[in-house]
Amino acid sequence: MTYDLLKKETFDKLGLEVFYYEHKKTKAKIIYVKTDDENKTFAIGFKTPPTDSKGKAHIMEHSVLNGSKKYRTKDPFMDMASSSLQTFLNAMTYPDKTVYPVSSENDKDFRNLVDVYLDAVFNPLVLEKKEILDQEGWHYEMEDGKIKGISGVVYNEMKGALSDPESLIYNDINSLLYKYSPYEHESGGNPDFIGDLSYDEFIDFYKDHYHPSNSHIYFYGNMEIEPLLKSLDEDYLSKYDYREIDTSIEVKENYYPKLVEGKYPTNKFKENEDYLSYAFLASSALDSKEYLTLSILVNTIFNMDSSKIRNEIIERLNPEYFYARPGYGNRSSVLIQAQKADGSKIDEFVEIIERGLAEASKNISIDSLKSAFSIFDFAQRENLNDVNRGLNYYLMTNFDGDPFSVFRIVDVLDELKALIGTSYYEDFIKKYFINNKTRLIHLARPDENYWQEKNQSFIDKIDKLNATTDEKSLAIIENDLERLNNYQNRENTPEEKATIPRLDLKDVPTKLKEIPREVHEDKFKIIYHDLETSGLIYANLYFNVNHLGLEELQYLQLINEFMGSIDTKNISYKEIDDVIWQYLTGLNFSLTNIRIKQDEIESYLKASLKTTRENIDKALDIIKDFLSNSIFDDQKRLIELLRIRKSVFESNMYDSGHLIAINRNNSHIDKLSYIKEAISGVSYYLFVKKIIKEAGEDFPSFKDKLSKVYGKILSKNLLVNLTGAKADLDFFRNSIETKLGFLDKTYEKKEINFEKKAIKEALASDANVNYVSKSADLKAFGAKYDGRFSLASAIISNPYLYELIRAKGGAYGAGMLVDRSGLFSSYSYRDPNIRESLDNYDKISTIARELVMDKRDFENQQISAMGTILRPKSPSQKADMDFLAYMKGNPKSEEEILAEIKNAKISDIRSFADIFEKALALNNICVFGNRGKIRENSDLFDKIIDLAD
Repeated sequence: MTYDLLKKETFDKLGLEVFYYEHKKTKAKIIYVKTDDENKTFAIGFKTPPTDSKGKAHIMEHSVLNGSKKYRTKDPFMDMASSSLQTFLNAMTYPDKTVYPVSSENDKDFRNLVDVYLDAVFNPLVLEKKEILDQEGWHYEMEDGKIKGISGVVYNEMKGALSDPESLIYNDINSLLYKYSPYEHESGGNPDFIGDLSYDEFIDFYKDHYHPSNSHIYFYGNMEIEPLLKSLDEDYLSKYDYREIDTSIEVKENYYPKLVEGKYPTNKFKENEDYLSYAFLASSALDSKEYLTLSILVNTIFNMDSSKIRNEIIERLNPEYFYARPGYGNRSSVLIQAQKADGSKIDEFVEIIERGLAEASKNISIDSLKSAFSIFDFAQRENLNDVNRGLNYYLMTNFDGDPFSVFRIVDVLDELKALIGTSYYEDFIKKYFINNKTRLIHLARPDENYWQEKNQSFIDKIDKLNATTDEKSLAIIENDLERLNNYQNRENTPEEKATIPRLDLKDVPTKLKEIPREVHEDKFKIIYHDLETSGLIYANLYFNVNHLGLEELQYLQLINEFMGSIDTKNISYKEIDDVIWQYLTGLNFSLTNIRIKQDEIESYLKASLKTTRENIDKALDIIKDFLSNSIFDDQKRLIELLRIRKSVFESNMYDSGHLIAINRNNSHIDKLSYIKEAISGVSYYLFVKKIIKEAGEDFPSFKDKLSKVYGKILSKNLLVNLTGAKADLDFFRNSIETKLGFLDKTYEKKEINFEKKAIKEALASDANVNYVSKSADLKAFGAKYDGRFSLASAIISNPYLYELIRAKGGAYGAGMLVDRSGLFSSYSYRDPNIRESLDNYDKISTIARELVMDKRDFENQQISAMGTILRPKSPSQKADMDFLAYMKGNPKSEEEILAEIKNAKISDIRSFADIFEKALALNNICVFGNRGKIRENSDLFDKIIDLAD
């Protein structure tokens, strides 16, 4: 036997049997989780603690997936994405490890994916092709024989990732808190240093880390493990000898007795917009009990509305946003931050935190602990319903810790629950929150010149390079660029394509398991979905609000932000958190707009929750109280919540910039998109900014508008979507008809006026990169959606836009999609370009018209497109999908779309060329991104909105 079984353990509550093996020759560690889950997961990971911020681990993560000894195409990763039934396919770089996970329900597909990943990490072509580093990491750009700048996929990705103040400040704090350890460095790579990475250094990093003796391998699901272990040994592990690899991580104590000051970028300097931070090293993250305790206490002490520290900081410092979170590392840390507050009050900020911790260490609130604990408890229950359950277990595993600890979380939570009411939590606060040696007080001030100084420093660096680089070195750079260009423009040969494993199209099903549905119409219409949910009940209550106009809907969205976070007639908002999370979780109020027909939109206030049968009555009492008894008298609290919403949008917008651009673009040409953008997109963000000012200047008028809309949200037209066990649903149905039986109002529908008009628009921001979109409504050109449009989107996205905009243009991502309503959208993600990407979108019609693919490649794309529909769904996802189908009158089914994709021909895709050409000629454009780049290309736009104004 080539493996030793080190340990085996059964976890009955999870339905798992876990085996822990060690490969005899290399000492590679393998976890096998045996379970009846058909969504099988494989992963291989390596400890990759960084020694600098050049991004070696991150760039290597990208690079090894660009061809290997056995799979020799330019990008086997994307080839498999376009040819398999994978349910998850990705790779991730953490601050101390790099992981390559993949999942599939199909046995043959799973085995193929396992081998592609193994060959990628153990036999990558990057070891012999510098062009891969140049593409994925960085390369110099040349113009007229001189160095012009730097580009590369990871380089531009990290320019985008490190755009927002929160990320920049977090990195600054981490570099101090974890000084002299790997965690002080940016494992993803800092653009200031990525360009210093040499090819030799990069290859040495691979040789030092990508070895079986440093690997952690994982199999999960219903599979025959013996053949997989056999091929793992014979094809890969046996070819290596054991090697002692030191990837140990030591986190040292650091002392910062004085305030540390920093800065962050801003477009316009404003008073009292400093970031005040209090951070410290805490308990071990390798001990699951300690880590869960820390997480529960961070929520209890700082993040809940009942938190004394939180309320005092908000009352006295009035920050735009306050929060605390645990940090990543084998030694945990805690960061407590007041964003956009008066930095002169830093001593007051520190005093409030330290006094509050001292009080909590003597007498912590039992109710707050119970509520914070319940959030984790519900999350573990829900994980049993998650289709990515196997993946989640792997991603939660710490390579330095006990590999079985992740499966013991339920038992640890039971233990921690039993400790509520003892001195355990108070003692933990004393030991790790108060008596810590590494404590850091950090103050970051806004700096209008931040990016200008960065840009000037970069220009100076390039000028110095041009002044000091001799002709021979410039010739080498130009030669490298020529080789990169040849590499990117080279087509995969038929022989190389043949190395990529594939499924047969005939083996892909077009029949889906029917989702059970019952409709009950008594007092209210209630839709049942009798599905296994591990004892949870998922409930969505839809209150019809068609009688509200667009501005009223925006105010209703504000009300959704407020409910549960302001006083009601029965409870103070400071007490709400101590109550509700003990009875339900995932409570969320939102606006949902459903397209019944093209321009017939139904609008609903949606109350979503998860609970258990024993808590149904209490959960409904809480929701009824929020919907009927919320009080809008507290001006300071409402403005605080508005500022939080503004801050959250600003923090998230750079991670979802492509969606911002797509949705904004579509809002010009589609009524449903117009409404959604007004209540969740840039229009809503600008509305919130305006309302913050108005609520401060004329609060009575603001309150009056809120109250009028609030008084009209409840009507007898209630729809309920329930998911869970039938007996529990019957109980819920009886309870809801009792609790909400008072609803009796009816209203007339109010039409929302909308005029379609293509616009060339730019949204200027502090982003370092861009998100570029063109969109159109294909129905305007006589098209009607069918599955072939999804297939065309997949083909044009990958390989064509992927190669033009990502590989050659340096963007992190790019693609095209046509949704079920016929909306066509192209997009790029973290893109250094604007004009070039728009020009590349205009090539889409030509790509479609001149499309040439062999039968194998076309079938691979069909399989992949069908796979996106066939991916497993959680019980709540199934129920939501079926509910929408019911509301829309059972439109074209998933089975019909699968059949359309399966029966498609290349000529079908070519036939879309004229429609795509008309769509692109509409020139409906939205670019969200870098202010300077947008101004440089101002001739492209009819309208530029600066989000800083």
